[in-house]
Amino acid sequence: MSRILLIDAYSQIYRLFYAIRMLTSAKGEPANALFGMARLFLQLDAEFPTEFGALVFDLGKCTRRCGLHPQYKAQRPPMPAELRAQISRIKEFAQAFGWPVVQREGFEADDLLAGISSQRGDSSVLILTGDKDLGQLVADNQINLLKPGNAKNPWECLDEAAISAKFGVKPSQVCDYLSLLGDTVDNIPGIPGRGPKTAAQLLNEYGPIDNTLAAIDSTPSGKLKDTLVAEKEHILLNRELVRLDNALPEAWNGTESIRRNRPDWQKLLTLCADEGFNAIAAEIKKRSAPQQQFFDF
Repeated sequence: MSRILLIDAYSQIYRLFYAIRMLTSAKGEPANALFGMARLFLQLDAEFPTEFGALVFDLGKCTRRCGLHPQYKAQRPPMPAELRAQISRIKEFAQAFGWPVVQREGFEADDLLAGISSQRGDSSVLILTGDKDLGQLVADNQINLLKPGNAKNPWECLDEAAISAKFGVKPSQVCDYLSLLGDTVDNIPGIPGRGPKTAAQLLNEYGPIDNTLAAIDSTPSGKLKDTLVAEKEHILLNRELVRLDNALPEAWNGTESIRRNRPDWQKLLTLCADEGFNAIAAEIKKRSAPQQQFFDF
């Protein structure tokens, strides 16, 4: 069975931007996130070689979610100028490493990751991300999340059991769980006075949100019942904000749209020379030996 490796671009770019001290390129431009991503591409190429994959970006404001809730993500500060200056160069490195760059105006990367996963065919999918919202995609041991770890355990694979242990609910319930709990990262307010344990308890007892709300009349009188009655429309709005859209890139042509190319080692060496990435260039020279190839899983 083949495997598709998808990278939630900004989750990794921001992580590396803040994890790596500020570096400057040979031209004096900010380069810390770029250096981290180039190193990540090398690591993935060695440890998770796949025939299909993509670097998936947000592009513009999410039309649907902002229409439903104008304050969606409104609290987030603008992208730092030092990071913005690196984005086009990150995409250039990605394409030289053979990664298709996927984005669609008005859609978030999460929606595209969901859409591509839904069209996986017989392939398994591994999504490199730090976004908890994507836990709702994990399914059938064929769609899993991948998180960078530490020196001892470089990667953490989140399967159905791991998602259930993390949230206290099944992956299929993560959307409803976040609808109750909210998400401060996306400026989605949760239900007042109700935390993770209550959210998990409700979903495990009653099932999907619709069942929970339908059972309000049989819920014992008290603060919880009063909250559910008062917050019903809020909960349903949250669910629409958290729900993923299964969007596909424009001109989608099945998994052929995300078939990876072989790395262009010579171009990568040129890019590294431009940036002053001598250590990465040295590693590329080792990797560009004739025996380098892709493997199917």
